[in-house]
Amino acid sequence: MADNSYQKAYSELQSIVAKMQNEEIGLDELGKEVKRAAELIKMCKEKLRDVEKEIEVSLG
Repeated sequence: MADNSYQKAYSELQSIVAKMQNEEIGLDELGKEVKRAAELIKMCKEKLRDVEKEIEVSLG
C-alpha cells in the first residue's frame, strides 16, 4: 500500500459508513459494500502495523 493509499482507503471507508448511516445503500448493494469495507479495514490495519514496526525499529 502506497503512502497516500491509507488516507484513500480511510476516506472510502468513511464514505461507505456515511452511506449506511444515511440509508443510501440498498439491500442489493449492502453485501458488496460490507465486503469492500472489510477489505479497507484490513488494508488500514496492515498499514498501521507497518508504521508501528518502522517506529519501533527507528527508536531502537
